[in-house]
Amino acid sequence: MAIKSVRKVRPIKQEPEAAAQPPAPPEIADDQLRQRIAEAAYYRAQQRGFSPGYELEDWLAAEAEIRNAARVGG
Repeated sequence: MAIKSVRKVRPIKQEPEAAAQPPAPPEIADDQLRQRIAEAAYYRAQQRGFSPGYELEDWLAAEAEIRNAARVGG
């Protein structure tokens, strides 16, 4: 009776899985970001009838909206 040689199988090395992180949002140039925020702030002011005294509130709300949209995926 003949003896067959048995070949040992080595496990395949796997790369460690990267931590589950969402992909980085695409970078927006500063001037483009500022332009988008300015437009969003303008439309907020327009919806209020351009009542004075809310410029900073409009800008900050628009900035948060644009930055969140960029994080989510644009």
